[in-house]
Amino acid sequence: MGNPRDMAQRKRLARVDDVSRRIRVKAARKSIYEGGSSITSILVEDLLHRDSLVPTTVCLLFFSLEIYTDETLTYQNAFSSKLSSFGFNMFDMLVVDLMHEVELGVWRAIFIQLLRILDYTNENLKHELDRR
Repeated sequence: MGNPRDMAQRKRLARVDDVSRRIRVKAARKSIYEGGSSITSILVEDLLHRDSLVPTTVCLLFFSLEIYTDETLTYQNAFSSKLSSFGFNMFDMLVVDLMHEVELGVWRAIFIQLLRILDYTNENLKHELDRR
């Protein structure tokens, strides 16, 4: 982490809020809600898996007697729909939250469980880990 290869890979694999992403999310939603596909179906997985996308959108509710189509009611994201035409990439504003993902998150829970296993197996193993 932090070495030149890692930084190059982060730039090369960075998520981009582009038309292709929006089309794939929309197609996955159509397949799920209109085609009856499961979220784990091959069709949906083929559309979303490559970039770890999820088929969610933001829905606007209009309290009016007028009828609105699906196009007017749903947007991928407010930042995406309003600012993407100016070249804004909403993924650039999302940063990794180390406190929740590492310090308070999954890694911490796994590490605590590993310490418990070491303690259960042989208390000296935990001390050996501490020493290293």
